[in-house]
Amino acid sequence: MDNPRLILAFVVSLGIIILYSQLLQWRYPQRGPNRGKAGEAPSAMATPGAETPGPSEAEAPEAIVGAIKAQPAVQAASAGAPVRLIKVETNFYEAVLSSQGARLVSFRLKKYRETDAPDSPYYEMVRRGERLPMGMLVTRAGVRVDDSGLDYTAEGPDQITVTSQSPAVVTLTAATADGLKLEKTFTFSDSSYVFNLKGSAAAESGVAPDGIGLSMSQPLKALAGFRDYPTLQADVKGKVVSEAEKALTKGIQPVSGPITFAGFGDRYFFAAFMPQKPVDGTLTMTYAGDEADAVISFDKSSSVATRVYMGPKELGVLEAVDPALSKAIDFGLWGAIALPFLRALKIFYRIAPNYGVAIILLTVVVRLLVLPMSIKGQRSMMKMQRLQPQVEKIREKFKGDQERLNREMVDLYKRNHVNPMGGCLPMVIQLPVFFGLYYALLNAVDLRQAPFIGWIKDLSAPDCLPIKGMPAIPFTDLHGIPVLVLLMTITALAQQWLTPRNPDPSQQKMMMYMPVVFSLIFLELPAGLSLYYFASNLLGVVQQFILNREFKQYSPAT
Repeated sequence: MDNPRLILAFVVSLGIIILYSQLLQWRYPQRGPNRGKAGEAPSAMATPGAETPGPSEAEAPEAIVGAIKAQPAVQAASAGAPVRLIKVETNFYEAVLSSQGARLVSFRLKKYRETDAPDSPYYEMVRRGERLPMGMLVTRAGVRVDDSGLDYTAEGPDQITVTSQSPAVVTLTAATADGLKLEKTFTFSDSSYVFNLKGSAAAESGVAPDGIGLSMSQPLKALAGFRDYPTLQADVKGKVVSEAEKALTKGIQPVSGPITFAGFGDRYFFAAFMPQKPVDGTLTMTYAGDEADAVISFDKSSSVATRVYMGPKELGVLEAVDPALSKAIDFGLWGAIALPFLRALKIFYRIAPNYGVAIILLTVVVRLLVLPMSIKGQRSMMKMQRLQPQVEKIREKFKGDQERLNREMVDLYKRNHVNPMGGCLPMVIQLPVFFGLYYALLNAVDLRQAPFIGWIKDLSAPDCLPIKGMPAIPFTDLHGIPVLVLLMTITALAQQWLTPRNPDPSQQKMMMYMPVVFSLIFLELPAGLSLYYFASNLLGVVQQFILNREFKQYSPAT
C-alpha cells in the first residue's frame, strides 16, 4: 500500500468506535422489564419489592429491624419472636446478622469508604432489597422452600469482636411447623475478607430433605460511582458466567458442574459463594421484583459448606484467597495483556506511593517497550511521505500500464529501503497494548478514591477542576474544567502537527479531528486513563520532535 496513513486512520477510528460504543453502554445501559418470567423464582421465595439502600453508618438497629420485619414469613414452629441483630467486627469488616432468616443485613468494609468525603461511612456490600443474602433453600418431596421468614435463635452476645487469636462462631437454629430443623453456622476470622458458612437441614418428623441450597440476592441497579452496574458472576465447570440485568430478565438456563464461585460483582467489589463440600452443584440465575438471585443447589445432600468472599476486586487479595477469583475482574478480551499491566502498576506504586505517579512510571515503561517498533513505524511513514512526489510522478507516467506501474513502485521502494506496510503494522501490533492498558486502568480498584495532585482526589472518577457557579458541561455531570483531558488533547494535536503532513487533505483533516473526538470520549472516563494518555502523548511529542530533526538531512533516492 502506498499510503499507510489510510490503515493508521482505520485502526485509530476502530479504537474510537469501540470506546464510544462502550461509553454509550455505560451512559445509557439497556434496561429490561421490572420482573422476570413467571415461574423463574424459587417456589417459596419471599415476594420481591422495591430496592432499598443499604444502611448508613449512623442508621439505628431499629431501622434495620423494621426493614427485615417487612419481609413476608414462611410458616415457622413459633412465630412472632423479636428480631435479633448480631454484630461481628474484624479488622477488615463489620457484619450484621439477623435472626429472621439468619440473613446478612449489613457487611461494611472498613478499609473502603462510600465516597472520598472525610466523614464518609464504610463501604456497604449488602445491596438490600426484599431478599437478603445468605438464604438457605431445602428441597423435600420435589418442593423447594426457603428460610426467609423463619425465626432463628442463637446463643452468645449481640456484639462480637474477632481477633487473630479468637475467631467467632455464630450458630443459628430454627424449626418449621412440619418438623424440619435448620442450622446455619457462620465462622468469622480476622485474616481476610472471607468467612465460612455451613448449612444443614434435618427432618425431626415427616419427609427427609433430598436437596439443599444457598442463595444470594441483590438489586442490579446502577451504583454510585463511574458507570458501575452490578452483574451476576460465576465460574462453573471452568467457564466464567457474567450476566447483567437485561439477560436475567429474559431468562438464563441453569448450569451444573463444579462451582468455583457464584455471586455478584460490580466494577470494584465482589461477593460470592465458594463451595467446599459438596462442590458439584447447579447454579440457578433468576430475576424478579427488581432483584437478581444466584442460587447454588446440591441434590441428594442435606448439608453444605462454603467459603464466602465479600470484598474488593483487588488482584492480590483475590489471588490470595483463590487464584480462580481473578476471573471476577472483567478485562473483556484483553485479560492476558491487562493483568501484567495491573501487576506492574502495583509494583510502581511500591516505588512511588501515589497511583498518579505510578501511572506515569507505567507509561514511561510501556513507551520504552514499544519504542523500537514505534520508531520503525514512524520512520517508515516519514520516508513514505518524502517519496510522495516521486510516487505521483510514476502514477502519472504509467497510469495506462498497471503492470509497469507496479514494477516501478516496487523498484522505488527497494532503492529507498521502504516497506509500504512498515508504518502500519507497528500501529496494528500496538493496538492490543492500547486496549490492555485501557482495561487494566479502568478496572483497578486501587485507583478508586486514590488522589493524585490538587483537585484530582479520585483517579477512578472523571477529571474535573471544580469551578463554583459553572454550569455542567453538556451531556455530563461535570461542573468545572477537565484539565487532564484538555492537556491530553493539546499534546495529541501537537503530535499531529509535528508529524509530516499527509498529501491527502481529507486524511490530514481526519487525523487532526481525532484528538478532538478522543477528548469528547474521555470527558467521562476515569482520570487515571486521561493521565496515562496525556503522559503517553507528551512522550510521543518528544519522540516526534527528535525524529523530525533526524529527517531534516534525509533525501530519498531517485
